[in-house]
Amino acid sequence: MPTRGKLGALKTTIARPRGGMTRADKSAATRRKLIAAATQIVGLEGYANASVAKITAKSRVAQGTFYNYFESQQDLFDQLLPELGQQLLDYIRKRLGGCKDGLKREQIGFQAFFEFLHQTPEFYRILNEAETFSPKAFRHHMDNMTQGYLRSLRRNKQEGELGGYSEEELDVIVCILLAARNYISYHFIYREGANDPLPAWVLKTYLKFITGGFTFGDVNDRSRRQRLPASNAGSGISAPPRMESVSADDSSAILNARISEAHRDLSGAVRRGIVIELIETAAAAVASRSGKRFPKLLNLTVGLLATTRAKTLVASARCDQRAEGVAHVSVRVTENRRDGSVAATAQLLFAINARNDQI
Repeated sequence: MPTRGKLGALKTTIARPRGGMTRADKSAATRRKLIAAATQIVGLEGYANASVAKITAKSRVAQGTFYNYFESQQDLFDQLLPELGQQLLDYIRKRLGGCKDGLKREQIGFQAFFEFLHQTPEFYRILNEAETFSPKAFRHHMDNMTQGYLRSLRRNKQEGELGGYSEEELDVIVCILLAARNYISYHFIYREGANDPLPAWVLKTYLKFITGGFTFGDVNDRSRRQRLPASNAGSGISAPPRMESVSADDSSAILNARISEAHRDLSGAVRRGIVIELIETAAAAVASRSGKRFPKLLNLTVGLLATTRAKTLVASARCDQRAEGVAHVSVRVTENRRDGSVAATAQLLFAINARNDQI
């Protein structure tokens, strides 16, 4: 209001809302309170029991004020899941930071997803009931999740990862990875009303399962060199590292690989493709008994336990079972010597022929 200063001139003071909040700030705060109240009530009682009266009472907002922000109860429901979904995506992006490595991003994103669920336990029920009570919100949320994930995998592919997959196949991979999160959530987190943190062994198992798939893609229809991650392309690698057989018999083999600078990434760590090349070479030597030709690889599961900067890697392969036309081989990769730090473990299944061990 206008006031007079000491010199008699008019001085204007601008009235501000209490606490320094503008009208827009107050409006945004009220909407956040309504969304938070709806989240708690729908998460606890379900959409069917989440009335406008309960939501406004919980948020301490007048029922008439509710309609300044939402046209109806259904309008609120249609905005609720996409809003929580955006909070989830923001949380995951913040945890990812500037990480560009595809497998590392998958690990961080997977962990961040379950961290968010633990902090916002209402999300699971809101998501799973939305398909019935708010199909519009459900479609919107799923589109946001799948498209964001797809863009991330496309960037990984452009940077040389996911070499075993076509652009078209990436869409399927997104669906598989998102479905895994949903069912793991139900089975290990929300079963019988619990809300526990994700067990560490579940994360380890998930990463163990997807590592081989991310790295290889199709293990049958490509040559071994084609199956190596495309991240090696353009890195100066013209051949795998020099491998020397330390010992070999019908059931085991030990190979040394001498690592050069060309086999490392920009951080100095040995490339994943090099580690897997060593694993497959050692395993095939045992599966074929002769080591001169590669038998047909049926399945590969790799656990890359730690990055390594060693100058020499040692792969110890052991044939655990050879029967009915298949050979199961386990491999352990250590740094520098057989009893050194473990860099990776793997399980491989090969098709073999009883006459010449080859198919």
